[in-house]
Amino acid sequence: MRANPLLFCILPTLLVGNAMAGAPGTPLIDAERLQSISCESGVVVLDVRSDKIDGQGRDEYRLGHIPCAIHSDYIKDGWRAKVGGVPGMLPPVERLEGLIGGLGIDNGTRVVIAPLGANSKSMASATRVYWTFKLLGHDQVSILDGGTLAYAKDTARALEKGDRSPVAKSFKASPRTDMLVSREDVARAMEAGTVLVDYRRQDEFSGLNRNAKTTRAGTLEGAQNLPLEWLTRDNGGHFRSREALEQIYALTGLPVEAQQVAFCNTGHNASLGWFVAHELLGNGSARMYDGSLAEWSRAEGSPMVRPVAVNDE
Repeated sequence: MRANPLLFCILPTLLVGNAMAGAPGTPLIDAERLQSISCESGVVVLDVRSDKIDGQGRDEYRLGHIPCAIHSDYIKDGWRAKVGGVPGMLPPVERLEGLIGGLGIDNGTRVVIAPLGANSKSMASATRVYWTFKLLGHDQVSILDGGTLAYAKDTARALEKGDRSPVAKSFKASPRTDMLVSREDVARAMEAGTVLVDYRRQDEFSGLNRNAKTTRAGTLEGAQNLPLEWLTRDNGGHFRSREALEQIYALTGLPVEAQQVAFCNTGHNASLGWFVAHELLGNGSARMYDGSLAEWSRAEGSPMVRPVAVNDE
């Protein structure tokens, strides 16, 4: 029998800066609060571990997961799709309605998204799914701060083994189209001097290295860089406190309350940046560019800047 990898990869606990963490409809919930509600009627815990992000997927879910949690692979199960040749885009709404309803979620369900929580990339799986629910008009959604690793840290909280098969329900979306940012919207934002925030690593932001999902190196003209890894404690699964996040924004010269557009390569990192700005720091004007540079770099005439260019071919 395979050993449960959760027992060998546990991260330290961090108190969340959000005093309301765990209340219905709030962005974050902690492990202690989740333990008391995970099997309640009307609650679905969504385990989104994926081999391609976490090195763990359904097999590890079967070895140990939060009691009553349902598994849905963030990469394989259709939360994102290739649209017009661009990877990682929002799928058609009707497809998402079928996916969500098939997980036993209807419009009255409280959803708690549980990533693995090993690092900020893992947490971004949760924030991307969270953003999707919000865009579809579903507000009863939270993220488990620290992920499944934080839940498993306390050995008094027993994990459940095996699979759970949800009973399908009907989920009907009420899309918030104002949350969608198109390439044309970004072009207008650039002209207007709107704050553009690139949540990728500095080497990608500078153009030194290029992600395979983009066709050109560099970033958007006028963009500022805030690496994803800065937003969680020690690049782990716990979000930093509000005070720490505000200090980080000040350090990078980003105005917390300004209208801003988050982007990255495919809208993964950027979803975590959007979550921090919009949900944790309360910036209601923060939005995310779903297509990000995977779309922008493919479009003829869409300008990019490359602060660092080396000829190593």
